[in-house]
Amino acid sequence: MIINEVFSTRQSMFVYSVSELAEMLEDHRLHLREVNTGQVRMIRRYILENAEEGQIYLPPIVAMIQQGSLDDGKPKSLAIIDGTQRVKALAHLEAAVSKLINSDDPSEQKQGFTLHYMLPNVQVAVQVFEGLKQKQADQLYIDLNTKGKKVSLSKRISYDSRNEVNQLTNRILEGNEQLQKAGVELEKTAIMRPRNKNLLSLSQLRRLVGFFMTGKTVTGKLSMYAERQLPTEESFELINSWFDELFSLYPPETIGDYEHSMLASFPLLSAITQYAYEGLDQETFRAKQEILQQRMRRLAHIDWSRDQEAWKQFSGSTRGKAKYYYLNSDKKTNDALGQWFRLE
Repeated sequence: MIINEVFSTRQSMFVYSVSELAEMLEDHRLHLREVNTGQVRMIRRYILENAEEGQIYLPPIVAMIQQGSLDDGKPKSLAIIDGTQRVKALAHLEAAVSKLINSDDPSEQKQGFTLHYMLPNVQVAVQVFEGLKQKQADQLYIDLNTKGKKVSLSKRISYDSRNEVNQLTNRILEGNEQLQKAGVELEKTAIMRPRNKNLLSLSQLRRLVGFFMTGKTVTGKLSMYAERQLPTEESFELINSWFDELFSLYPPETIGDYEHSMLASFPLLSAITQYAYEGLDQETFRAKQEILQQRMRRLAHIDWSRDQEAWKQFSGSTRGKAKYYYLNSDKKTNDALGQWFRLE
């Protein structure tokens, strides 16, 4: 055990087993903050879904001792500063495991037995402070949950190895040479036109990919376990077919240049995506591909230049020094564009 003094506050790290935490909670030796049952369920689901692969990563729980000293060894009683929902989820794992083992679903039974044999070996790191007053503990809780920098959506897309929308987004980006020429902004969620000439941001590409996979508008919180409809490999082929048709409408080298190309407008690209895939959920893969190609090729006669007056029939606004017209990003505008494409 190493005890450090940081800014005059003594602290140390200890390791607790899940059974120890559950016992402390049952004996009222673990004092929690307000429990959010929704977050507890989410953490428990995360643990259950990733246990078999052994890919469970939880940050240390932060706690304090209200009596005694760190010199006395591993504390037998703790007040949780940050990590209440994690503690609650871990402490109730045994009940979740029993439910899985008694399930009629063989896959759930397997998951339950896997966790049953894992649980005795699961340990959790706890950072323990000594000598904090309640006011200081409350401030530490606020600082831990507000001062840390949130991971950007682009990083979550790039690094997330579980979410199938993210996985496919990365595959499309890595494998589509024309898309690479058109450019994908990897750092910013939104693209500032006309200065940025990349066709899409990574999060925008993810939204297009997600629509082809699910037939629904994808948000940052979409769970592919619940929403996936089209098999991943079929989605991969279908999205690449759509990009092939898109770049036949406008060359990839300049499609993201808003000074010339209206296709640099994401509301327009989003509407084209939905127009191309609309109503195809129940079709066979080959039918989807053929109909998508036919629909995209019907748009070949449209002049995609940004300065065409035709774009001003759709809701938008004139902005910036150059007084360029920007389409609104809303359902009404999206539907109006889709209707126009069908008539064209």
